[in-house]
Amino acid sequence: MCDAQTTATGALILSSFKGKRKLWELTSKLLCPVIGTCLTTTEIRKLAEKIADKEVARKSDYWLHTWVVSNCDSKHRLSVAVQKHLDKKFAAAIKRFGQVKCRDELKRVWQQHIERGASAEALWALLTHPLCDLPTQDMAYETIHMLSHQIGAGQRADLKRLHDAEKELLALKKALEKSQQKAHQTISDKDRQLQAMQQQLAELKAENLRLKEHNQTLALQEAPHQHAPQLQQLRNELASKTTAVEVLDRQKVQWQQKLQASENNVLDLTQKLAQQQQETRALEGFVKQSLSPCNGCSADSCRDCPDLKGQKILCVGGLHRMTDQYRELVSRCNGEFSHHDGGVEDSRKRLDALLWSADAVICATDCISHDAYYRLKRFCKQHNKRHLFIPSSGLSSFAKAMDDVANEVSCISL
Repeated sequence: MCDAQTTATGALILSSFKGKRKLWELTSKLLCPVIGTCLTTTEIRKLAEKIADKEVARKSDYWLHTWVVSNCDSKHRLSVAVQKHLDKKFAAAIKRFGQVKCRDELKRVWQQHIERGASAEALWALLTHPLCDLPTQDMAYETIHMLSHQIGAGQRADLKRLHDAEKELLALKKALEKSQQKAHQTISDKDRQLQAMQQQLAELKAENLRLKEHNQTLALQEAPHQHAPQLQQLRNELASKTTAVEVLDRQKVQWQQKLQASENNVLDLTQKLAQQQQETRALEGFVKQSLSPCNGCSADSCRDCPDLKGQKILCVGGLHRMTDQYRELVSRCNGEFSHHDGGVEDSRKRLDALLWSADAVICATDCISHDAYYRLKRFCKQHNKRHLFIPSSGLSSFAKAMDDVANEVSCISL
């Protein structure tokens, strides 16, 4: 139940703001986090070009931020334009908060938006709500302030993961190059040996043919009993040469099989490198999104951010210590995250419930039980549910799968 009583300060605020609060009616303490969190640098430049001129719009990011903050403490063209832009941008959140009739429910709705990563829209909808008193404003200010520190720490962690992925990719490239050089050298050596064997085989066949012809000539011209020792010797030589030819034929087949195995090994390494490059590019994309000026925007208004459009993403399997990082990636892409450990501790019934509610399923095949793997695969095929199997629980593999799901969602929406 909502608290019907209000403090003296709260009652004063309610009497002062009977309707929706305007931007220029906020305290100077709140203007900085509102402008910094709710507006992207690109949006600020467009507003500056529209209200002022192109010269102002070309100023530095910090200068524009300070300029907008200092000019929004009173009502004029710029503050009114910012007010209209934010109302239009966060219309859905304003409508959701507008249904709230008491402060306890207002705080619950605020916390729900913060937990799913929608801090910008929640901040604007909360501060402009008629029920937002001074304690509630302080709570919002403290939350946004600490989130800014957490975002900075997350960016540093993403940079470290990207650096580690680049080192791993470089090591794979070196290993591939070394393997290719070794394979090419081996192939060249085997080619030379094969050519030598083929030449030797041709010589043996020619010699064999000569011996056969000579044997036939002796058999026709002379009586067998007169040349029996010579015929026997020729037969022995023929048998020896035939055996040698058979041995060379078998060696030729063996070398050809080894050559084919070397080529298959090079092809497998090339495919693994291509997969690693795709996963690294996906992780680079997420890190770039974390460092770009549009970090505070919603995915619906940014063309550079992969947008899951509120899709529910279920991760099955994977490393338990990576769950928070999976959740962070899904949240950044405007998605809802859920997790099942693939049969280690979570029950089978819980997996069925999560599969029913998910829009897309990502399964790490290196950390999952056989039972959970086959039940997930059978369920997704029967119900035509999007599912991706990734070979490892690494963050780069999960980032690549997230990028694929976002692209598929965008294609379907088009």
